[in-house]
Amino acid sequence: MRSIKKGVLVAAGLFFANHLQAATALNTTGTFFFDKDNASTDMAVRAYSWYNLSMGYLGWTHHSNWGFVKLKKGKPVTVALTTEVSGLHPAITVWYRAGAKNPKMLPYMNGHAYKQFGDIYEPNAEATDAENNPVKVGNIIMKFITNGFDRDGMTDTDENTLLPDALPAEYDQSQLYRVMDGVPGKLAITFTPPENGWYQFVVGAINPDIDSTAYGAGPGSNGAGPAAAHTVHVEVSIP
Repeated sequence: MRSIKKGVLVAAGLFFANHLQAATALNTTGTFFFDKDNASTDMAVRAYSWYNLSMGYLGWTHHSNWGFVKLKKGKPVTVALTTEVSGLHPAITVWYRAGAKNPKMLPYMNGHAYKQFGDIYEPNAEATDAENNPVKVGNIIMKFITNGFDRDGMTDTDENTLLPDALPAEYDQSQLYRVMDGVPGKLAITFTPPENGWYQFVVGAINPDIDSTAYGAGPGSNGAGPAAAHTVHVEVSIP
């Protein structure tokens, strides 16, 4: 009887140890590897890609673009985002990909939506985008570093205080860092890598101005609506 119980326990342990978690491959056209010789590029993102109300206030994995860069511990890095699209507010989140060694296994996420703040952990992940050709990704361990979004121009300025009016409650979240440099459509964040290794960041957008090109109702929008992808220029300063 003891041997039977032991066998059941061992089998159960193997089941849990080998259980695969679903993952999704990032679009090859929406992923970029940065280094000193390739420190800038243009990305294409949707106006609600980083913070989507219909996705439970999460980001949309395949409507955002993704960057990867290998960095050294303790050397500050700046990622700058700029756009010429009226009403578009770029946004970014940075993570450290703990334990990542093979860059070919980096362009995968744990699902079709992502949290803009906090760690992400998906053990023993397997990408199932192609049912007949699954890809074993391994552990996806992403340690949150920082985030930020372009707050400039989202609301009117109070005539008395000369401060911007409050954001609507759904956008006024304490764990989303509001960046104000006086220039709408521009955002830069600086962080110091806590470890040597690969870092991953997502570029998207949030809360486009109503009746703007980004919103899909302004000049040059051609009625495309929020489903259109807009250009954001990305520059990474690598020491």
